[in-house]
Amino acid sequence: MSTSSSSSEKDSYQKLVNRLFELPFVRYAVVTDDYGRRYVGGMKPGVQSTTPIEIEKRLETQAVLILKMAEGYIPYDGNLLWSSIRWEKVLALFFLLGQDKGTLSLTLEGNSSLQSALQVHQLVEDWKDKNEKTE
Repeated sequence: MSTSSSSSEKDSYQKLVNRLFELPFVRYAVVTDDYGRRYVGGMKPGVQSTTPIEIEKRLETQAVLILKMAEGYIPYDGNLLWSSIRWEKVLALFFLLGQDKGTLSLTLEGNSSLQSALQVHQLVEDWKDKNEKTE
């Protein structure tokens, strides 16, 4: 993804974020470019952040680093599905959205189950499949 995403790309990313926000356990969802610059998203309306905004931005940057470093394992271990970090209060999930498509960072309620994470994964995969067909 280039550093200036097109309007149609941003619309597509916003649709993904909106769809994620329909899930009751999602707290936060952001799409960034490959350098951690935010395109769309943020805290779900009506949800109080557990951290200051500077920490949220740091999480987005960490996601890019984690996922980009993990790309080196793809030839050996297969496609990267997601990466996660779990704290007591939140579960963070990170997804690569495709070659040069940036990353998705989101947080779920801390008591979210693995089934919730799998539901998010399926939603992201469906979005990726749909967007590959429209390119």
